[in-house]
Amino acid sequence: MGGESEIFSTYEKEFATLHDTITAKIVSEIPSAATADAKKRLVNQTNRELEEADEIISQMEMELVSLPTPVREQLAPRVKSFKNDLKKSKKDLGKYALSDRDQLLGGSGGSGSHLVDMEGRNGNNGDRSRMLQGTERLQEGSRKLEEAKRRALETEGVAIETLGSLNQQREQILRTRDRLTVADGFITKSQGVLKGMQQTMMANKYLTYGIIAALMLLIIIVIYFKFIAQSSN
Repeated sequence: MGGESEIFSTYEKEFATLHDTITAKIVSEIPSAATADAKKRLVNQTNRELEEADEIISQMEMELVSLPTPVREQLAPRVKSFKNDLKKSKKDLGKYALSDRDQLLGGSGGSGSHLVDMEGRNGNNGDRSRMLQGTERLQEGSRKLEEAKRRALETEGVAIETLGSLNQQREQILRTRDRLTVADGFITKSQGVLKGMQQTMMANKYLTYGIIAALMLLIIIVIYFKFIAQSSN
């Protein structure tokens, strides 16, 4: 795509690769795990990969903010589709996690209580981790917004310079048009003068022809009276 961000394309490729890995684990590797420990290890690993995929989607959403509106509107549905795919993967993985938990809680009451305490501590650690990730996302989002603001200011500066240049060109065009109007007036006057000169030349030409004809007639008359009239006498 011509206007697509290279950063967004990189995030998209990373997400596609990671999502393929997650899908392979959920569909094939976890169900066929040889032992419960291996299955648990795969579930935990897939959970971490899901968090990483979630982070990549967040980076995509932040990158969209800095893109032009037409490109952002074109890419937003793809991000939404990625989120839906990730949501489905989480749901599918949750079935295995719930099954493992039920098996562990099926033991003695004391063991179950201890497991609940461990889950509570793990939950707190997970909350802190998510808070840290959220803070990092906010910082990254702020950076993206600042970058978008900087680009907008640069674009505004270029637009102002362009408008100034266009105004100068407009003034030059108007001055050129005025000069052409004046030149057109001079040309019209020159055409009138040339036409008058042409008429004068034609009149002088006819006058010259008339004078020549009169002189020739006068010469003929003189010759007639000088030679022919004298011969008759």
